[in-house]
Amino acid sequence: MAPRLVVIFCALLAAASGALLTGAERRFLRAHAGRLDSAKLLKRAIVSDVEGCAGEVTAMLEAHELIRCKFPAAKKKAQAKELAERVGGIVGAEVAQVIGHTALLYKQTPKKLIRFGPAVGEGSGVAEAPGARSVGPEEEQ
Repeated sequence: MAPRLVVIFCALLAAASGALLTGAERRFLRAHAGRLDSAKLLKRAIVSDVEGCAGEVTAMLEAHELIRCKFPAAKKKAQAKELAERVGGIVGAEVAQVIGHTALLYKQTPKKLIRFGPAVGEGSGVAEAPGARSVGPEEEQ
């Protein structure tokens, strides 16, 4: 019962500080993770013990801001969502997505590696890959 209270407290604390992700930001992070995954740049963590793996997850989030965590200890998919929220609460990260036994965690760092941009709420935000360049209307052909 106590771990559930910790998750609820962390969620309330994040809501009070305005740190919760909007739907558009979650959608942006899911799309960005898909692009990183196809380029083999998305880092993955296997979390077997929530408290024991907190240091490793924190280090990965500090280096990359967006990671995918797998929870092999979860017996059901609902339990994986609860574990993802616990890990997020412990390391101070937001859960952007949970599919099956896998969660997508995001934590903004001072480096701000992932920039949402002003147009995220309008549905046109695009994350650029490292080394990518913007193409203006005059350069499209």
